[in-house]
Amino acid sequence: MFSAPLVKYVFKAALRDKLMLSLAIVLIVGASLATFLGSAAIVEKSQFTVIFAGASLRIVSILGLVLFVVFFIRRAFESKEIEYLLSRPVGRLSIIFSFALAFSLLCILLGVGVGVCVYAVSPQLFGYGHILWVGSIIVEAVIMVNIALFFSMYISSASSAAMSTLGVYVLGRLMGQLLGIVDSEIVDSHGIYSMAMQMVSVITPRLDLLGQSSWLIYGVQDNYNFVYALCQGAIYSLFVLLAACFDFVRREF
Repeated sequence: MFSAPLVKYVFKAALRDKLMLSLAIVLIVGASLATFLGSAAIVEKSQFTVIFAGASLRIVSILGLVLFVVFFIRRAFESKEIEYLLSRPVGRLSIIFSFALAFSLLCILLGVGVGVCVYAVSPQLFGYGHILWVGSIIVEAVIMVNIALFFSMYISSASSAAMSTLGVYVLGRLMGQLLGIVDSEIVDSHGIYSMAMQMVSVITPRLDLLGQSSWLIYGVQDNYNFVYALCQGAIYSLFVLLAACFDFVRREF
């Protein structure tokens, strides 16, 4: 199912596009900016620094990975690289799952880099919450690169695929607040809009439960189950990959 040469091919493309170098520079600049802004805070300098660094580096890493996946896939179609790969003894399912594995490995590398930068800006606050935070943003990144893989396979426009992926990301990050509004007394919980939002929440990843900034300062709550985050990432990634496989297998070149 997985092909080592295809995984190596994706890593060569990442090196060719200078993805890791660019993101490494951005992470260093972001960590430096967080340190500078934290030094200007009047109280709780370390807490401000680690929160700003975690939030900004997380968004930058997700954005960089999504754009790389989308433009890599669309360029592979436009340059006929996909057709060349299909002319070799490689199955279509192997291409999808090998690409997904390579992108997931990039997520792990980048997630570790983000964790190192967050630790570097406030090492005195390091604890179990930092480790869980890094693990959860890796799960979040894996979910998003697989969604980006699906949209870039299905949509021929790279910009539209990127915007669709980022739209899912924003919706997933806001889902907790939206469901909180539905459960409150502000709106009718049995109205059509509330019911529609609850239906959308079933097929939308709960990214608001991953990488919570409070973990970096106060640690993790006792009732949080990281297994749920792993199961969510595995199930949702498998779901979008199967959807991508369904479209790719039926496509005629």
